[in-house]
Amino acid sequence: MGEMLRTLRTKLYDTLRWSERFTKTDMVYLAGNGFWLTIGQVAIGLTALGLSVAFAHFVPKDIYGNYRFLLSVFWILTAFSLTGVSVALTRSIARGERGAYSAALRLSLLWSIPMLFIGFGAAGYYFWNDNAMLGWGCVVIALIGPLMQSAYLYGPVLEGSRAFRTNAIAGIALNVVPALGLLACMFLVQDPVIFLLIFLGLSVVTGTAISFIVLRGRKTSEDAPPANLTSLSGHFSAMNVLGTISQQIDRVLVFHYLGAVDLAVYAFATAIPDQMKVLMNNVATLAFPNFVKRTFGETNATLTYRLLGFMALSVVVVVAYALIAPLVFAVLFPTYTEAAPYSVIYAASLVFVAAIIPVTLLEAHAAKRELYIYNAAGPIFQIVVLLVLVSGYGLLGAVLARIIGRLFYFALALILTKSYAARISP
Repeated sequence: MGEMLRTLRTKLYDTLRWSERFTKTDMVYLAGNGFWLTIGQVAIGLTALGLSVAFAHFVPKDIYGNYRFLLSVFWILTAFSLTGVSVALTRSIARGERGAYSAALRLSLLWSIPMLFIGFGAAGYYFWNDNAMLGWGCVVIALIGPLMQSAYLYGPVLEGSRAFRTNAIAGIALNVVPALGLLACMFLVQDPVIFLLIFLGLSVVTGTAISFIVLRGRKTSEDAPPANLTSLSGHFSAMNVLGTISQQIDRVLVFHYLGAVDLAVYAFATAIPDQMKVLMNNVATLAFPNFVKRTFGETNATLTYRLLGFMALSVVVVVAYALIAPLVFAVLFPTYTEAAPYSVIYAASLVFVAAIIPVTLLEAHAAKRELYIYNAAGPIFQIVVLLVLVSGYGLLGAVLARIIGRLFYFALALILTKSYAARISP
């Protein structure tokens, strides 16, 4: 048996090395570390799926829609914290700068204060307009939300040091614990504010516990912090402001124009494709440390092969999902079957998720000018398209706007990558 396993391992290794002539990628690295990332994302996806089934069966659409709106408000307010510290920290750890974690933690806590004040300001607005539910939701966001990012900073440390197995296990725990809390809560109360409190509170507690367990054995603070950590964190954060808003503005617009029930339908329509998108984003997580260590020209030379392979796989995934989506909704989400056609259309946008590869390459080499353009022009275009199409065409408009937006992001990423290559060439 042992000899057979060694033979199979050798054949698999040889096959992966052989395939590199076509993919222009370290397939052994991708397969080995990608396995743990895939396991982690599949487990997280199944957790999210199970929680969605529970919401579909036990929570009325209007309550779920209000909860999803409050979550969108939370994510939008994170745009006013130091969101870019995660990318800067991953880059520092990948470069061997172990003292970056403690500095990143201090920066994250300090720059979460604006989110606190904005959250209380939003709460005051809703209370003034006699909407106590959204007011109390913003109070919860103001009190707990600023701690969220700091609790998650173990992730960039593990990604930068290529500890993908540990990161996968930690990620599973970070999603399972809040999910179990929400599941238990459904049988006790039907209140979107309580759901939000459970989700944010357990996420912060779980993330903090994971950070303590995972990082206590890592000598992250012996070295001096990198001199450019604050600068890069600021740059990446500024780039993220519009992007973070554009990622959630569709839900805000659907809530505003169509109401909580339609937002619940839209949330279910986008849920599974968005989980598939997260799984595809593992490619960026795996690639980032390698992109940091290699020259831009070396990686850019094989960019076309990487994109074509990624997009071909995406097409297969989209077609497969289109075939099974009606059955999935009929069996798992019988109260949301009207979301199935929207979900199939929305899944087409996954083809353009390939933009994550050139964007990761630009981030790895801190191409500030190109990243500023990408993170300004892309979100502005997306927000404008959403405003036009959601107000005019409802849920279908929101779905089509997302597809158009991702196509624009993809084209823009390619243009900016070529621009950076020309700018740095001798």
